[in-house]
Amino acid sequence: MRRRAAALAGAALLAGCGGEKAPGRIVGDAFLAQNIDQQVNLAGLPVHLLRTEETLDSTLAPLCPPRGPGGTPPPPEAWASGWHARKAVLRPLVLRSVATDEQARFAIDSVAPGQYLLWADTTLSGKRWTWLEPVRVRAGDTLRVNLTNDNPDENPLRCGPSAG
Repeated sequence: MRRRAAALAGAALLAGCGGEKAPGRIVGDAFLAQNIDQQVNLAGLPVHLLRTEETLDSTLAPLCPPRGPGGTPPPPEAWASGWHARKAVLRPLVLRSVATDEQARFAIDSVAPGQYLLWADTTLSGKRWTWLEPVRVRAGDTLRVNLTNDNPDENPLRCGPSAG
């Protein structure tokens, strides 16, 4: 009887050690500071968890609109086309999506340990904001990632120094 109990305990221990790692969680807030004392909460903002793609930057770079004649900035319609194409590139990478609540908080539960990207886009007062934040989720951990003016994706179309 003792031998069987020891065997069962050993099997349970091995199953626990070699089994799947506990999922993690990603939580955060989404807001933009407009002035020193004013913060705009981005309630209802879609936040997407993406699988990483090694070639993502090189896939996005050709979407950068070329400069106009004489080095003038690209026209707005060229940028709009680039943004549309960017969305088409990122959409197939989406693993899960959530929206921020009324307080602009979000939570993505049961995330397998690994490396991901957190993607969100919005427009506020005519200015486009986007985030494509690399994150690493560890087994059983809760990772906090705030989407703010401090960490936007400042080169969303991966334009070179002479473009856009």
